[in-house]
Amino acid sequence: MNDFLKLVFDKYESQITDSIFCFIENDRDLMKAYLDLVAEKGDLQNVNFQISKAIGTRYNLPCKSESERMDSPKSKLIQGYNEKERR
Repeated sequence: MNDFLKLVFDKYESQITDSIFCFIENDRDLMKAYLDLVAEKGDLQNVNFQISKAIGTRYNLPCKSESERMDSPKSKLIQGYNEKERR
């Protein structure tokens, strides 16, 4: 059981950034707030970076090296993301 749960959590945590952006994308209220924030800041890349950084902080998941970049996210809000790993 523990080995299975470790596999599940490790796999989920490695794509948590993409999962959260998908969650935003599929929630009408969150998507509106996201688009309003992007319009207010005028910088999509920085907004996405700040969200990704906050995800790592919130879940204690620092980015792996640049070589672990995922360039095929499920979310349409991002072009890619760095995998996370538990500290």
